[in-house]
Amino acid sequence: MTRYRRRTAVLLTLLASVLLLGTSSAQHVGDPFPTFELFDQAGVLVTNDDLVGRSWMINVWASWCPPCRAELPLLERAALDLDGEGVGLLLLNAGERASVASAFLEREGLALRTLVDPDTRDSSVEETQELLHRVRARGLPTTYFVDADGVIRSVFVGELLPDVLAERLDESFGVSWRP
Repeated sequence: MTRYRRRTAVLLTLLASVLLLGTSSAQHVGDPFPTFELFDQAGVLVTNDDLVGRSWMINVWASWCPPCRAELPLLERAALDLDGEGVGLLLLNAGERASVASAFLEREGLALRTLVDPDTRDSSVEETQELLHRVRARGLPTTYFVDADGVIRSVFVGELLPDVLAERLDESFGVSWRP
């Protein structure tokens, strides 16, 4: 990809992120992660109760977002390495249907769990946009580092690079990880 095309793609991603997620301020460190009830790509209902007792990297992403796509393999590697340390990874897709998000992850060979909008609207469960509004992410990708008590310990907006991810894991959870 030429430098111009890459720069244009990044600018379009940022613009779409602002339009999609809004411009309100982000959740603050020390706040509890908002409560939610969403489906994962397998149709399993996931709630905050499912996250209790473990620290989590909650990553807001979309398949059309170049920085999101670039960081997913790194996040998967970290999650696999840290599974025994009590740190999990949960993706929160930014409004794509289950079939779209699942097809992308499968095509990329990523075995990651993501919260998605069901392919058929289920009025008894909120859509991801409702949670994204409450989380108030400032762009895509955004990663929330949430401790075992459900409290946000760190928020990172933008593509996570290996050194930054290692630093955030240490600061947020006291976990040493090297890519």
